[in-house]
Amino acid sequence: FTHKIYQSARPHHTTSALASSILKKMLATSSAARSLLARSVRRAAGASSIRTFASIEPYADYGKSVFTGRVADDYLKKHGSSADILDDPAWTKTHADTVAKAVLDWAVDRGANTYCHWFQPMAASGVRHGLTGQVQNMMMKFDRSTNDVEFDFDGKMLTKGETDGSSFPNGGLRATHTAGGYLALDTSSPIFLRGDTVFIPSALVSYYGAALDEKTPLLRSNAAVSKHGKRLLAHLGLD
Repeated sequence: FTHKIYQSARPHHTTSALASSILKKMLATSSAARSLLARSVRRAAGASSIRTFASIEPYADYGKSVFTGRVADDYLKKHGSSADILDDPAWTKTHADTVAKAVLDWAVDRGANTYCHWFQPMAASGVRHGLTGQVQNMMMKFDRSTNDVEFDFDGKMLTKGETDGSSFPNGGLRATHTAGGYLALDTSSPIFLRGDTVFIPSALVSYYGAALDEKTPLLRSNAAVSKHGKRLLAHLGLD
């Protein structure tokens, strides 16, 4: 009888040892431990509750910090326009003030009071280790008559910016008197907000139009591919 008990308990002992070994291997990494813990919690919760549909409530603010689509449309409508004007790059010349007013309203509602023209100078992805360039300014001004502070942001401030480009690699492209770097708004990238700052994607070029950043060559390449791609399609009768 004792022998039979020993024989029947042995497989149980072997199984327990195997399970213990597997458990140790699973817990060898923190990710495995977290996965096992999460599975246990789900099982415990499932025993006392009924599973419901997933909720999108945690993502309700998704996209609210990017000035495009419905977000841009809501604010532009307050100024007699719509997000459709952003589809044409010419808005920087025809509707700059309107867009600037909408961007200011959006920024204030999101708790921002600063804007910057954001660019990637030459060597940003190399020796600069991904660091970008920013020229930050407050979206405010002092009223000279009352000395009060008020919000201030117009089309010129939105579309134009200038920085000292002499500190960026240039390969002898410019003389000292033309060392200024000129920022131009990149309409192919949406304006976005992070923290208390509005980021305006921009391109940086020299006095004579030489690229001083890593985005300008990309934009020019995109334009060239688009131009000649359309020409090829036209020859193929697919225009």
